[in-house]
Amino acid sequence: MLHPYHLQEKDKLTYQFITDQGISYFIYFLDYSYMFDDYPLIAKRIYTFNIDVIDGNVNRLMNDERIGLTVVEVIRLFFEEFNNVAIYICDSLDNRQLARKRKFDLWFWKYNDGSIIKEDELALVEGVKIYNTLLLHRNNEHFDDILQAFKALNARDYDK
Repeated sequence: MLHPYHLQEKDKLTYQFITDQGISYFIYFLDYSYMFDDYPLIAKRIYTFNIDVIDGNVNRLMNDERIGLTVVEVIRLFFEEFNNVAIYICDSLDNRQLARKRKFDLWFWKYNDGSIIKEDELALVEGVKIYNTLLLHRNNEHFDDILQAFKALNARDYDK
């Protein structure tokens, strides 16, 4: 049976792990409350979810299911606090945002135990499609308000 990689917890919002191929990943959550200033009741618990390769050659990366298991383990740890909210924004700088979305979707649907709800949206910013995903615990006391705020954020016209 596969297990997640060993996580080095830097703090409650920052983790690092190294794969069997020697690729080092950094997974972290950043405050994103400023994007939800119109929703002060929920804003203080909203973070972006980020995954960065900090060392190693990802071009040589083989299909490593333990990476997905490890990412989902970090998400599980984050949501031990039911009222936390994470938003995953697929980086579009190299035009690989759709590939990132597909990979994250695969990991999520394969390893999620059903406690985390995923809502996908697409924002258009200066003509660029920004794929983003809301993750929240099904027991979050502000579930409906958060979902509504996330949809409103994505419906904004960013080209004005």
